[in-house]
Amino acid sequence: MRALHWVVFLSLLFSFTKSFSQETDSTITTNLFELSLDDLMNIEIVSAVRKNQNIIDAPSIISVITEKQIRERGYMSVAEALNSIAGVDVITDHYQPNLGIRGINGGLRSWSRLVKVMIDGQNISFRSSSDNYLDASLIPIEAIKRIEIIRGPNSALYGKNAFLGVVNIITKTGTELEKESVSQFYANFNKNSSYGISSIIGGKKDKFDFILASSYSQINKSGLAPKNVPGSSIYGVSDVSNKTESEPLSVFAKLTYNSENLGKFIFDFNHQLIDSYVEFIDWGTLTHNNRLSAFNNYERLLYSNDLSEYFSTVFSISHSSGRPNKKEVLDTDSDPTEWIEREYKYSGYDLSGNLSFNFDEINNLSLGVDFTSDIHDHQKYYTVNNSGLKTLNPGGTNGVRNFDNLGIYLQMIFNAASFFDIEYLKNLTLTAGYRFDYHNIYGDVLTYRLAAVYNIFENLSTKIMYGTSFNAPSSVQLYTNSISPGGIVGNPDLKPERAKTLEWALMGKIIKDVNFSTSLFYTQIDNKIEYLLPYGQISNITAENVSSISSAGIEAELNASMYNNTAYINYSYQKSILNKTDPILENIQINTALYPNQIIKFGDIVHLKKLYSNINIEGKYISSRIASDQNNFVYDPINYSTSRYELDPYFILDLSISSSELEIFKKSTSRICLKVQNLLNTSFYYPGFSNYDIPGLGRTYYVRLTQYF
Repeated sequence: MRALHWVVFLSLLFSFTKSFSQETDSTITTNLFELSLDDLMNIEIVSAVRKNQNIIDAPSIISVITEKQIRERGYMSVAEALNSIAGVDVITDHYQPNLGIRGINGGLRSWSRLVKVMIDGQNISFRSSSDNYLDASLIPIEAIKRIEIIRGPNSALYGKNAFLGVVNIITKTGTELEKESVSQFYANFNKNSSYGISSIIGGKKDKFDFILASSYSQINKSGLAPKNVPGSSIYGVSDVSNKTESEPLSVFAKLTYNSENLGKFIFDFNHQLIDSYVEFIDWGTLTHNNRLSAFNNYERLLYSNDLSEYFSTVFSISHSSGRPNKKEVLDTDSDPTEWIEREYKYSGYDLSGNLSFNFDEINNLSLGVDFTSDIHDHQKYYTVNNSGLKTLNPGGTNGVRNFDNLGIYLQMIFNAASFFDIEYLKNLTLTAGYRFDYHNIYGDVLTYRLAAVYNIFENLSTKIMYGTSFNAPSSVQLYTNSISPGGIVGNPDLKPERAKTLEWALMGKIIKDVNFSTSLFYTQIDNKIEYLLPYGQISNITAENVSSISSAGIEAELNASMYNNTAYINYSYQKSILNKTDPILENIQINTALYPNQIIKFGDIVHLKKLYSNINIEGKYISSRIASDQNNFVYDPINYSTSRYELDPYFILDLSISSSELEIFKKSTSRICLKVQNLLNTSFYYPGFSNYDIPGLGRTYYVRLTQYF
């Protein structure tokens, strides 16, 4: 309740900020809300090369989700928005979403670790584990201007963990915020009531611009039943979740001072509270007493300036921290006389600087240096009894506390026609990027990226790219002890996962109101970290660099706008082969688990202007997928590597109806959105990791009221 009171207090601050917001340029905001397909094809993005660039010219396979799409489709979290993108598959254990990409899923206790997630270029992962928490706790959805999604490697620019993709959340400024607002929602999950409140305020006065957003929810999804592994009958009809509850809280603020003489100063911070009762975790299923709760925060000061017509620079310094909340409780067996406590925390410090020389509008040379120091109190599990005795669980090592990384990168964007006045090369732009990272634990890593973009016509381009990337082991993967007998223990000898990716894309406009994008990719992953099941003399699950993956696929997207409809459809096919060492069969080649081979996603927004409303329909077809190694070990303990079962394919349909701004109250406008997820009440399951698979949600109802001031 204290968190709810805090959010309500922030929601009421709008009444004291009207003087700031009076100078807001509503024309800019209105145009942004009315983006056409032409605008979307020519939208400027920053994530591909760390500078503004037209999406059709960007040397990456990139998709953009705009605030208009977030609003009209009724998305409630970043994870929900990302799940509409081709080549992305988001599953959940009802604690946190787990994003897989291009045929690869991180697997056991991997919460979206395969991609680098940032807010305005600032890394926001929980650094003890490198997990990215993409639920409603990440950032208030109202603060998002757009989400830029790069599929493919980007370590040459962003360093470690920009492994198979990058998600960069671009936030609004006070100038771009047309009106302050307070939103409330009511939802029904599995016949359980849930609610939430969020607010956003902002504006501009003189040289200052600010924005402040907050959100808080109480969500209850209890009553879900696990599905037994085929041939097993561990769970009966009475085994359902009693406390699948969460209370995500997020606060984001950004203050900008812009001076023609001094440059631009930005101070921003993001506070994230992850707080969930967990019923479908691998080490404590249906104990009804597992509560994972942690804080994750950053504060940053950024300075940028155009030093001259040719030179520009950006410097930033930030502090990040994460630690458990006192409310956290871990229970592996429902025994009230004994439970588990864990101790861990981190403090991270980031320094970065970039100097760019702009020869002209296209040609650019950038040099950057960044230094990161993460100071860890490594994760340790203790068994505690009701007499107060606290015993350290076995396994794990103390390890090195400081994770220090120095990165130096160089990037050149080169168009020979404008540089040397060679007319016949005017449509060809080359990008080359190189980065050297030195880490005090895993040593030197060199990554690079090469790309060529050719503009066939004004609104049609083709791209070919090759890049390398790496995923660094986290503190938890290296040093943790076990939460329970036979559980996961750290391996201090882990090496970074490495990837090489070749990509080709064709994107542009078919006709005036139809845009498309098609891409092919091939990725080779080495030193892939797998969790080995206990066998022989090994008594615990252990992370090892024991496999490699070859993954190839195609992604196709189509967007159209005509006859008061705005529609999209995308299709992705991926084939991924895992090469690994099996304790019995030795070297084997098998299809990767957890990720479907084929995914189809579509949506259509019907704009009913005379009725001041929109109707949005979205659907997803997910093909069958192979269950986890852990569950296949239960299914066939002898031949689990090759004798494997699959989860059934499924089709999900969502419906939302939203109004335009209505004058329900005097001197203010309102917006109402009704959303029904899983309209057909489809029964489906996500891969589990402990003798069951995880149930998806049935038909779910949302009602959301937004009041603008």
